[in-house]
Amino acid sequence: MTNLSNLPNEILIAILEILATVDLQTLIASQLASKRLHALIQDTIYNIQNKSTARYEDDDFKEMQIHPLWKTKFKGLFNTADCFTASEKMRFAYLTLNGDYTLPFRRLPWTESLSQRAAYTRPEASWRNLSLTFGQAPITHLDVVKSYSAPEGDSVDYYQVDLEPSGLTMGLFFDVLLCDKATYGFETGSWELILGRRLRSYDILSEYECFISDDRDLVDFGKEARQAAVLYVRGGPVNRGFVPESKDSWIVSSPAKQRLLPWQGPIQNFIFTGYYD
Repeated sequence: MTNLSNLPNEILIAILEILATVDLQTLIASQLASKRLHALIQDTIYNIQNKSTARYEDDDFKEMQIHPLWKTKFKGLFNTADCFTASEKMRFAYLTLNGDYTLPFRRLPWTESLSQRAAYTRPEASWRNLSLTFGQAPITHLDVVKSYSAPEGDSVDYYQVDLEPSGLTMGLFFDVLLCDKATYGFETGSWELILGRRLRSYDILSEYECFISDDRDLVDFGKEARQAAVLYVRGGPVNRGFVPESKDSWIVSSPAKQRLLPWQGPIQNFIFTGYYD
């Protein structure tokens, strides 16, 4: 009986591509079996991500989805409301982090074990280089829209993440969330990653002083934004006596800070100088 190690590389890669579609976690773990398998799996992942970009057609509209494995392993990072327990959701009127902005990270399913956390947070961990929408067209445009609400008034801020042509990886998204420029730190209330949206006008965002994801004047959506996403971050003054831990191991100097760019589109540059008589 022929075992897998006796199969030629071409057939093994074909098998691994099928495995990637049904069980990405097993594919990633299988890299540890041998040097040959590790190299073939890397080729398989490269092929899949390239094919996902190449076969994308203009007239074939399909909304992108976060890969199910990331939704399981990184639950709470795509929408902070998902990090709360069932009892907390029943008890709290609003699902706000109230400044405890590393809570979604501390509640990731692999953080309970020190060895698992060490494995996942290695700079060379395999998940870091995989597309957020693995097996589909990649996210090639990411806006970060920040909205701060306070008794003194509301304000908004904006960044565009500088992405590689290959698109948004799970690792880069993870780093962006830990970047102090992308959130409000200990005044962060919540965040949500909204796929299929792209900011249309910085001027209108400044005028609104808030983000409305289905406002056609403010955002593009549908076919024109199918490979785009908006990370919407809310913040405000902290109440309820929340006191941050003096040493939170999730607070790091994220390399993603250098990738956060200002608005890259047109600006009206209208300056109000006063009323006419």
